[in-house]
Amino acid sequence: MAHTVSWEADYLYRKFTGEITGEEILKSNFDIQTHPYFTKIKYLVNDFSETQSILIDPEYARIFALTDDIISATKGRLKIAIVTNNDTIIELTKDYYAAMENKLFKCETFSTLEEAMNWGQQEL
Repeated sequence: MAHTVSWEADYLYRKFTGEITGEEILKSNFDIQTHPYFTKIKYLVNDFSETQSILIDPEYARIFALTDDIISATKGRLKIAIVTNNDTIIELTKDYYAAMENKLFKCETFSTLEEAMNWGQQEL
């Protein structure tokens, strides 16, 4: 999996390309959650618009939600925007959203980066 991480003043932009797996996303999540800037951001944009292959077992949606819920006890509120038109990722996000309902991290899926950024900038 190739991905880039761009830390900005109040958000993080993470762009995934090529083939992605659940293990690699989970490792990337741990990497950003331990970064000193993570406590300062208000939203996170995960851009999957240029992925070619999705190799993620549906069980990972529950794992992502569980680990995000644990880190939210330290982080507090965070908005997570997913940018994709890929049906596989959209289905995975539904399971993640169901597990994160009534939690501190709020999540939405968007078909364009512009929509995701606009949503992220709105107050929680």
